[in-house]
Amino acid sequence: MMSMLEDAPFADDVQAVATHFSVAEADVAPVPIQGTVNLTVLLGGELVLRIPRTPRAAELLAKEAQVIPMVQAAGVPTPELVSYDPARRIASVPTMVLQRVHGATLAEQTLDPMGRRRALGSLGEILLALHRIRRSDIGPGGAIPEPYTFSPAELLGRLVEAGEIGGAQHDWLREQFALLQPEGPTQADPVLLHRDVSPSNVMIDHGGQVTALLDWGCAEWGSPARDLVGLPIRDLPDLLAGYRSASGGALSADGPDAGTALERDALWYHLYLALARLLKEPSTSEDRNWAAPRSATLIDLLAFTAGMSSESWPAHLRRAPLKESADRAR
Repeated sequence: MMSMLEDAPFADDVQAVATHFSVAEADVAPVPIQGTVNLTVLLGGELVLRIPRTPRAAELLAKEAQVIPMVQAAGVPTPELVSYDPARRIASVPTMVLQRVHGATLAEQTLDPMGRRRALGSLGEILLALHRIRRSDIGPGGAIPEPYTFSPAELLGRLVEAGEIGGAQHDWLREQFALLQPEGPTQADPVLLHRDVSPSNVMIDHGGQVTALLDWGCAEWGSPARDLVGLPIRDLPDLLAGYRSASGGALSADGPDAGTALERDALWYHLYLALARLLKEPSTSEDRNWAAPRSATLIDLLAFTAGMSSESWPAHLRRAPLKESADRAR
């Protein structure tokens, strides 16, 4: 109800937008769980209003306004952009109105193993469609950030300084990054990334098919595998199965890592981002993000690898230790 917003920031702006779209006051309600970036309000049964809380949030909203038409043109299901008002013609702050997508998110809906596998395969197909949008085809300019530079050496050094790891762990982790991808995941010809493919941003129907990918505020250019790390790592094999199936063999590669380069890239990012979370502020909030506790993704990675048999999916990605490889090369 609108009365829940009367004493809150942006109450007058919410009312102005509701009036503009002829939505009755009784049909205006904030979503139950709010994010920290935008205020999100339901306008009746078909519209969703988003109001940025800060100037930085307004910049992210501008990026979303640029990205949403691009991804829709590529066949990626996402809520339709109904109105974006950066000039503040309707309210005193920038506002965005989206078509409401009905259903539940992957975080909210409990699926049996087959249903989850179907959802992950469907999501993999959607991500491949998204990643067909390439930086080289779009050209320079716009609000979408350039690829982020990841540095394991810098990250591990910061972890040592913070007392999160010691020298022995530092050396072992450097070797693991080198075993997966010595040069790191390729950033050549970067693609458009959602960059927050978490369960709460994936809408599904009762059959497990993905109906929409939500929230494009984190979108940037980068390596395709960067979009494969927002879900628990146990979901990665099924997600990649859908991704590879939709490619029709177009992802095949040459060389000693033929057929596993994307898997190696994904595991590299899982390890990097799990370690990077150790430098964040402590958190126990799992309401919106399963990975909010800073150790969650690292323990998830440990559980995935500790439970594997010698025949399991990640076992096939392991290289011989660096010293043994060097010895054989002599």
